[in-house]
Amino acid sequence: MKTWEHYLEQAKDFYKNQHWSEAIASYQNALKLNPNLPGIHQKIGDALQQQAKAEKTNLLNFYKQKIQQNPDDLQTYYQALEISPNDTEIYLELGKAFAKKGLFDRSQLAYQKVLQLQPNHPLAESFQSAQNSFSSLTPSLPQTPQLDQAKQTLDTLNQITLDSFLNTNSQLNFPQVENPEISIIIILYNRAEITLSCLYSLLRNPFQSFELILVDNNSTDTTRQLLQQINGVKIILNHQNLHYLLGCNQGSKIAQGNYLLFLNNDAQILGNSISSALETIKSSDDIGAVGGKLILPDGTLQEAGSIIWQDGTCLGYGRGNSPTAPEYQFKRAVDYCSAAFLLTRRDLFLQLGGFDEDYQPAYFEETDYCVRLQKLGKKIIYDPNVNILHYEFASSSNTGSSKQAIALMEKNQKIFQQKHQDWFPSQYSTELKNLIFARTQATEKQKRLLFIDDRIPHPWVGSGYTRSHSILCNLVKLGYFVTLYPGDLRHLEDWSIIYSDIPNTVEVMRGYGLIILGDFLRERKGYYDLVLISRPHNIKHLNSILAQENLLKSAKIIYDAEAIFSIRDYEYKRLNKITFTEIERQKSITEEIKLAKNSHHIITVSSQEQQQFIKKGYTNVSLLGHSLSINPTPKSFAERKNLLFVGSIYEKKSPNADSILWLTSEIFPLIQEQLGLTVELIIIGNNTVEEIEQKVNSLNNPSIKILGKVDDLTPFYNQARLFVAPTRYAAGIPHKVHEAAAYGLPIVTTSLIAQQLGWKHESELLVADHNVDFAQQCIKLYRDITLWNKLRKNAIERVQTECSPQVFSQRLSSIFKDLES
Repeated sequence: MKTWEHYLEQAKDFYKNQHWSEAIASYQNALKLNPNLPGIHQKIGDALQQQAKAEKTNLLNFYKQKIQQNPDDLQTYYQALEISPNDTEIYLELGKAFAKKGLFDRSQLAYQKVLQLQPNHPLAESFQSAQNSFSSLTPSLPQTPQLDQAKQTLDTLNQITLDSFLNTNSQLNFPQVENPEISIIIILYNRAEITLSCLYSLLRNPFQSFELILVDNNSTDTTRQLLQQINGVKIILNHQNLHYLLGCNQGSKIAQGNYLLFLNNDAQILGNSISSALETIKSSDDIGAVGGKLILPDGTLQEAGSIIWQDGTCLGYGRGNSPTAPEYQFKRAVDYCSAAFLLTRRDLFLQLGGFDEDYQPAYFEETDYCVRLQKLGKKIIYDPNVNILHYEFASSSNTGSSKQAIALMEKNQKIFQQKHQDWFPSQYSTELKNLIFARTQATEKQKRLLFIDDRIPHPWVGSGYTRSHSILCNLVKLGYFVTLYPGDLRHLEDWSIIYSDIPNTVEVMRGYGLIILGDFLRERKGYYDLVLISRPHNIKHLNSILAQENLLKSAKIIYDAEAIFSIRDYEYKRLNKITFTEIERQKSITEEIKLAKNSHHIITVSSQEQQQFIKKGYTNVSLLGHSLSINPTPKSFAERKNLLFVGSIYEKKSPNADSILWLTSEIFPLIQEQLGLTVELIIIGNNTVEEIEQKVNSLNNPSIKILGKVDDLTPFYNQARLFVAPTRYAAGIPHKVHEAAAYGLPIVTTSLIAQQLGWKHESELLVADHNVDFAQQCIKLYRDITLWNKLRKNAIERVQTECSPQVFSQRLSSIFKDLES
C-alpha cells in the first residue's frame, strides 16, 4: 500500500516536470492519507495556479498560431487580447490587419496602444509616420500606385466594352417615362468608354422613373458615335465646350422631373442608390440636397460627405478609409456633397438660378450651391445607402489638365470665400481635433450621446434589449445624435441587419468592442455630452478606464440598471440548492449597486430595484419601465387553442432556459393529462444554446413545437389561448409578460413575476410556483371563458396605463432634460 510520503515525493517530481494535473492528483492523494500534512493546501493551490497559467499560455499560443494562418480574421485577435490584454505584438499585428482592410483610423488606434505599452518599440518611428499620414487634413491630388493600377484596369475593361458596343452597332434603350420623378443630367466631354459604363449602370439600376439628359460639350472622341446608338434620352449637342457648370444649367432648363440628379459621366450607380436618395429627400421638406458615398476604383473612400472649414477650405470626409467603416454608415447633415452624385429639387435649383456662373468653367459650384441652400434653411444630407463608384478626375487625367484643375480650384476657392464670408464664422476651424465635430453640419446643435450596451438592441433579442430599443429610438426622436457602442464582439452583424430596426441616423461602432473602448474615448475626448451605459460588466469596465484617465471630461454618465443581476444570480443558486449566506447575497447586491458610483443619474426598470439604489444612498434614481402599444388580437376564446411561450435563450443558466426545461418536462405533461394530447405548446424565441433544444426534443413529445425566432408574433398571439411564463428566477420586469398582455393573451406565471409587475392573482393574471399548481392554473384558465375575459381585460388596462409609449417618451425626456439643466 502506497504511503502519503510516496504520493508527496511523486507530486514533487510531477511538479518539477510541469505535469500539473498529475501533481495535483498526487498532492490530493497525500492529503487523503494525512489530513494534517503541513503546507499541503498551499502546494495544491500553487499547482492549480500553474495549471491555469499553462492552459492560458496554451490557448494564447493557439490563437497566435491561428493569426499566423489567417491574419485577416479580426475575431482571433480579439480572442487573444482577452487572454493577454497587454500583448504589444498582438496589437501590432492587429494594426496591420486593420490597415490591410483600409481601416486606417482603427489601425492607428492599435499602433497607439503598442506605443502606450512599449514607448521605445523598435517600430515607434513607423507608427509616428502612420499617424502623420492619418492626420493629413487635405487629400492630395496625386494618386496612389494602387489607385493608378485600379484605374488602368478599369480603363482597359471600359475600352474593350466600348469598342465591342460601337463595332457591333449595339443599342442602349432607355424607357420613355411620361412624368419622370427625376431628371438625370450628365455632362460629356470625351471619355466615351467611361460614359458607356455610367449609362450601363443606370440601366441596371432598379429605379425607372427618370428621364436622361445628356449634354455633350463638343467631344472629339467617339462620344458622338456613341450618342447615335442611345435611344430614349434627351441630347444637347454643343458646338463648343461650355464646360461642366454651364452644361448643368443648360440641362436643367429642359428638365421635366420634380428632382434633378447631377451625375458625373465617370460615376457608376451601385445598388439601389437612386431610390434611397429619393426616399431621403422626400422624407422632410427641410432637405435641399442629398449626396452619398463616393468609392474610388481601388475600393477606398473618396468621400462620405464633405466638410467646409472656417477658412473656406474643404475636405472630403473619410478619404482613403474603408467604405464600410462605422463612421460612414449612418445618415447625417453635412456641409456639402460632391456633384458626382447630387440630388436636389428642380424648383429650388431654378429658384436659386442654378449653379452660380461666377464659378465657370467648373469647381466649387456645388459647394456654393449647398451653402446657398443652407442659407435658405435647407439641409444637405449624406445618405450612406447611396454608393457610387467614381473614377475621379476622368477628364483631367493627364498632367497638364491636372495642373489646370488645381489652378481652377484655387481661383474658385477665393470666389467662394468672398461670397460667403458671412457664413464661415459658424464653421469649425481647420484642426485635426475638430474633424469628428465637423463631419456633421455645424448648425446641427444636437447633443451627442454615447450608448454602450452588449449588442445592437433589436426588439427580437429579448433580455432587456426590447426596452433598450425603445430608449434608443426615443432618444433619436428627442433630437439626440447617438453613437451606439456594442461591447460584446460575439454579436457581429451585417449592416443590413444592424439597421433593419434602428434609425439610420445612429452611428454604430460595429466590431470595436470593449477592448478598444479606452482608445475610442481617448480619440473622441470632449465629443460626447452624455454617456448611457447598461449592464454591470460594461460600467465596471468604464469605471476602470476612467480611474486611469478622465476621458469623458464634462460628459454626464447615466447608468441604465435595467436589472440588478445579483438578485437573479442568487435566486438561481437558491433554486439549484447552491449554498450561500444572506450576508454573501447582500454583499454581492451592494457591490453591483456600487458600480453606479461615477454615474450622474441611474435609471431602473422597477420600483423595487429603484428602492435598492435609494437604500444605498443614491438620490438620482428614476424609474423607466417598458414602452408598448395595445394591440389585442381579435380571435375569441372559442377560436383559440394551445399554450404559448415566448423568450430568447443565450445562456444555459438563463431564466428562459430554466423556464422551458421546467415547463416541458414537469408542467406540460400534467396539462396534457387533463386537456388531451391535441393541445400544443408553442415555444418561440431565438435560441443559441443547442443543449436546451436537445433536452426538449429528447422528451419525444410531438405536441411541443419549438419554432425559434419568428419575425411576426401576431398570428401566434391570435391563435393561442393562454401565455405561460414559468419564471423561477429573474430581475427587472419581464417584457414578454407585458407584451403578451398587450396582445390580449391572458397569462399564467409565478409569484416572482407577479411581484415584479405588482399584478394580482386572479385579477390581471394567475399565479403558481409548484409544477402541479402551475398546471392546474393553466387548465383552469384554458377552460374558463369568464376568467379568461376578465384577466385579458384587466391586463390590457394595466399595460395601457403602465407601458404607454407617450408616458415612456415623456419620462425619458424629463430624465435627460434634468441632466442638461
